[in-house]
Amino acid sequence: MQFDDSRSFCARLLAAGLFSLALLAAPATFAQEANSDETSSSDSDEAIDEVTVTGSRLKRSTYSSIAPLQVITSQVSREVGLINAADILQESSAATGQQIDLTFSGFVIDEGPGTNPVSLRGLGSARTLVLVNGRRLAPAGVEGAPFAADLNLVPGSLVQQYDLLLDGASSVYGSDAVAGVVNIIMRKDFDGLELEYFTTVPEQNEGMTHNMTAIWGKNFDRGFIGIGIEAETAEVVTAADRSWTNQCDRHYEMTTTGEFRTVGLADQVALGMRTNACKRAALAGRIVPDPFGNYGGWGSIYWTPGAGNSGLADWSESSSFSVPVDADGDGMVDIDFADYALESRELNRTLYPEFDSLSAMAYGEYTLEGEANITPYFEAMYNERKVFFDSGRFQLFPQVGANNPYNPCNPNGLSGVDCGLAFDSLMNNPNFAADFTDYYGVPPTAFGLGLEGPSGPVGVLPIASVFGDRTGNDNKVEQTRFVAGVRGDIPGMNFGSVANWTFDLTGVWSRSDGVSSRLGVRGDRLATSLATSQIVAGTNNVVCGVDNNNDGVPDGVMADGSPCVPVNMFAPSLYNGIVGDFGTPEERAFLFDSRDFDTVYKQAIYSAFVTGEILELPAGPVSMGLGIEHRIDEIQSIPDEVASQGLFFGFFADQGAVGQKDTSEAYAEFEIPLLVDMPLASELTTNLSARWTEDEFYGSAWTYSGKLGYRPVPSLLLRATYGTSYRAPNLRENFLLGQTGFLAVGDPCVVPDAAYDPLSGYDPTLDTRDANIIQNCIDIGGVDPTSLGSNINASYSVERSSGGAVDLLEETSDSVSLGFAFEQPWFNQFNLTIGSTFYSIELTDSIVEPSAQFIVNDCYGSPTSVRSAFCSRIRRGADGLLDFIDAGFINRDSEKVEGVDVNVAFDMTVQMFGRPVDFGVDVMMNRSLALEETFIDDNGNVDFDSDQGEFGFPDWNGSMTLRADFADWRATWQTRYIGSVHQDAAFVDDFGNANAGTADTCLGTADGDVDCRDVGFANNYFTHNASIYYYGDVWTFGGGIRNVFDQEPPMVDGDEVLAINNTPIGYGYDINGRTFYFNVSATFDLGL
Repeated sequence: MQFDDSRSFCARLLAAGLFSLALLAAPATFAQEANSDETSSSDSDEAIDEVTVTGSRLKRSTYSSIAPLQVITSQVSREVGLINAADILQESSAATGQQIDLTFSGFVIDEGPGTNPVSLRGLGSARTLVLVNGRRLAPAGVEGAPFAADLNLVPGSLVQQYDLLLDGASSVYGSDAVAGVVNIIMRKDFDGLELEYFTTVPEQNEGMTHNMTAIWGKNFDRGFIGIGIEAETAEVVTAADRSWTNQCDRHYEMTTTGEFRTVGLADQVALGMRTNACKRAALAGRIVPDPFGNYGGWGSIYWTPGAGNSGLADWSESSSFSVPVDADGDGMVDIDFADYALESRELNRTLYPEFDSLSAMAYGEYTLEGEANITPYFEAMYNERKVFFDSGRFQLFPQVGANNPYNPCNPNGLSGVDCGLAFDSLMNNPNFAADFTDYYGVPPTAFGLGLEGPSGPVGVLPIASVFGDRTGNDNKVEQTRFVAGVRGDIPGMNFGSVANWTFDLTGVWSRSDGVSSRLGVRGDRLATSLATSQIVAGTNNVVCGVDNNNDGVPDGVMADGSPCVPVNMFAPSLYNGIVGDFGTPEERAFLFDSRDFDTVYKQAIYSAFVTGEILELPAGPVSMGLGIEHRIDEIQSIPDEVASQGLFFGFFADQGAVGQKDTSEAYAEFEIPLLVDMPLASELTTNLSARWTEDEFYGSAWTYSGKLGYRPVPSLLLRATYGTSYRAPNLRENFLLGQTGFLAVGDPCVVPDAAYDPLSGYDPTLDTRDANIIQNCIDIGGVDPTSLGSNINASYSVERSSGGAVDLLEETSDSVSLGFAFEQPWFNQFNLTIGSTFYSIELTDSIVEPSAQFIVNDCYGSPTSVRSAFCSRIRRGADGLLDFIDAGFINRDSEKVEGVDVNVAFDMTVQMFGRPVDFGVDVMMNRSLALEETFIDDNGNVDFDSDQGEFGFPDWNGSMTLRADFADWRATWQTRYIGSVHQDAAFVDDFGNANAGTADTCLGTADGDVDCRDVGFANNYFTHNASIYYYGDVWTFGGGIRNVFDQEPPMVDGDEVLAINNTPIGYGYDINGRTFYFNVSATFDLGL
């Protein structure tokens, strides 16, 4: 719902006030920086266990870290309404860029349908390493070649915390840790049987989620054992279920005066149709007689049962030669595009899919008696998730030959007419002829129109939409993971300064199995039926198929011997309601098939690690760690024939992936205390690490890292890190066997409809394209942009190919971070911690897979003085139209990201009504400074792009959490903020109007109106969450509201920003609206 002005003002005032309080009172983050000693009492002499902190493999006595580390606890996440690992991580301020969440289920994505990865620093999920308890989590997914860990397979209720290491960490953790590391720490604090239920209930329709967990565990002197099972379900949410997506894909434009408009006027201005907010990019319920323009001047004619104006019964022309058709002279055009637009029928498409998951995990350890403290340990995890979605309606537009029996333009067919004579009848309609004369000043006959005569049979292009055709996908992914290891002390390594040596031997085995199924129309069967259908002589029966006996009559079977069913692409059932079905069940059964995929990903890791002290310096012992690791990755992604050969109509071919790769690594880490307890040098410590990586296909490489931590006084830590990273191409980038298909691509060299009249030719005053685009079409494309494609839509089907390559170069990167952490030491009344980190990551030879549309836009949209490096990937045919686009993987010369993290925490205890109340403020903010990409082709052409400030990369984003603890109760308030964003300046439309064909919702100053242009920006965005929880000895319960003020997501024009019905997806905006949640758990001591 929309705010009224006063309510909106109050919400913004509250948000501004909260953030001002955060900045003035030194706020911090609910994902706090782990950079200081977090032990409960600094005065205690009690020995504490050594721990390993994410960012280092060495053991230490405190939780301090030189590396930039943020910690997100599961408890605090629950208190703001989040339990799913993907939701928690994708909402963090470090997860910039577009995040692939479940709203992408209806899109073709690299990770596979239903997968939720995480991308740190906007560098992509391939450059973000995900660990579970410090060990690599294997990729999982289905279709193509999955390469990223699927966070949907992590049992969120068993997680203790998420550690985010936010610098390049290849020398510590191996390849893929380019942007950072997510280490998911599972719970170990078991105390009997724990049952938990967590549910969310959106205020608007549908979308309830249910999470049920049962955990049993026990901690004992020498170890622990834990077993947990989690089941989660989520109802499907369609576009119709949310008020911001339930009105179709609309125009969304802003006027020169700042007004936002959605009602399209272009069709009214040009064709006299009614105004309409829904776009009409895809129209169905129509046919195109003689689509190649060999006869007459047909355009699309539309299904109008019982009221045809075209000379074909039940079919009506909308306009001809720019003249709207009002054949009956009633003063209204006979056709309105709004009645045939699929966009207005897309409300049942999936916004969030139906989702079910089941996870089970058992893990534990036990220390044997003896001085070596030998400790076997294990983890066993099984995860399963099922996703079903409907991606919306597709057009079905096969070519129907001139002699097809059902062809309405085949006078020799069952019910066809001569479309040449039909066209003449339209031209000679007195009402149309009068309108034509008013428009051109002369009648149609002056141009020879209406005098063509008989054409005989001509081909027809039907454009229909069929229920269930290629829209639904049902997929399931299972992952099994087993960890077995043993660690212990090495008593023999205690002599002199050599002490406290331990070892750790581990094996990790993972396997994921994915299956995917989609129903759709077989294009090959449809083509065979349409091409071979004949009328049986002396009857009205139609037969199709091969002619094995060469008697000139099809035998009724396909080449494989299966029955051939004649298909009538002009059956009324296909066009009634615009989205329809075939005329008979036999036709549907013959055409529909299943596109199935089976994907298996296996990973085995074997590692050995030793660590201890090697030297005693005045400032303390020098620690060292040495390790080796061998990893085997294997993928077998096997499509069926329908998928591998692209047999669905208009659907891409995916040949899957098959391959295996071995990686061997050896690494060392040292931590050296240089100074301690000296004037202006309370502590000076350096950490050095190096790793040697041997890739089966790319040889060997070294990575290294240096970190320096300096405390001039105990309360202030200054730190600096520098490291290199290495990432060899993953299995997808190497072994994706090829994805080919025909996709709709907008060709900027095709002359706009508004600028070209078939009778008077090109009018440059109505051409809205930039001058550099027109010139590039001439210079680079070698085509005439003033006439190319004058009889087609500017967006048409183009063959696109992509696939893996073994000649790709490996990625390397340099990472720098500078930061500080300060804990105020002067006042006992409150605790205050302030931390900030500047980071810079620069990649060399980064591997990218550009989209076909990006390649075209970058080539022709570049300045004429700079030839785009992507132009060499475009091929045009003899007719000048786009023929082929190579969208395969490529090495980009460099990619750079820079920014600043700000983290502040404030805690204070005050007395209220005679009782202590603990107040806390946590804030996490990120300031994005740069995100730049550079590509240089073989000819030295430089292509540079900056995404800073664009969608996914706001200047500022972050969250603030306020909490108050009183007795066993906690109240929480959280505010999330996403800064204003805009689209690439090169693609911002000029202001225009519908009369000039340059906009849709404005008429221009000449008509007493204003100009407008598409909205491709979003203003500052705030949402607020609130909850109250009770923590008892046995029972814990709480509830709250996400998006308290029901803040709507920003609205954009889908032509400018990736969106579903004008709502941008993957950028952190709340698409569910106000949502209530409730959580209850109980712990029972079973006495075991």
